[in-house]
Amino acid sequence: MANFSAAFGYDFFIVPVDNSLISDFSVAPTVDTATPVDPAHSVSYSNGVFTVNAVPFAMDGTDDAVRLTGLTAASLETDTGSEDIYTYDDTTSGFNQAVATTKSFSISLSGIADFGDAGYKILRLTEQNTVADGLRVAFKRVGPTGTTEEIVGYGTLMSYTESNEVTSIVSWECTISGYGPYTLTLQS
Repeated sequence: MANFSAAFGYDFFIVPVDNSLISDFSVAPTVDTATPVDPAHSVSYSNGVFTVNAVPFAMDGTDDAVRLTGLTAASLETDTGSEDIYTYDDTTSGFNQAVATTKSFSISLSGIADFGDAGYKILRLTEQNTVADGLRVAFKRVGPTGTTEEIVGYGTLMSYTESNEVTSIVSWECTISGYGPYTLTLQS
């Protein structure tokens, strides 16, 4: 699966966070991708805390990032809400004007993973406990290959689906609904 992910050209990292431990969702998180969680590490979840290789996560966004291996899509979708302003003067000649009022974003993810992959387990357990334990993710998308473009932000895992393939392989899809703004760093 490593070759498949490399062919896709993007790296995507998540860090599970406890909603109550983040004081300001308007500031994009720092997602440290220097030492990601090893895909072979064991993962468990209990009482609102992830334990990776017997080490509890702080759940405050400072934990090691988890790379989603076997990624096949990581599409950013944005939407600008607007409100129509109606005037009847000589300047607008009676035409309405749309004024931007809100922004929202989501990221559509899909991939192929082994059931034992740490990234897949953390994705699944975070999505499962989003409502019950107030979990979100800090995320970072890097790429495509050969560029330094980055998108970083917070989101809620939603709309999870999976298809059991052969033996221990699963194909999955999930949407991250943005929670607050994201930052975009384009290649200079």
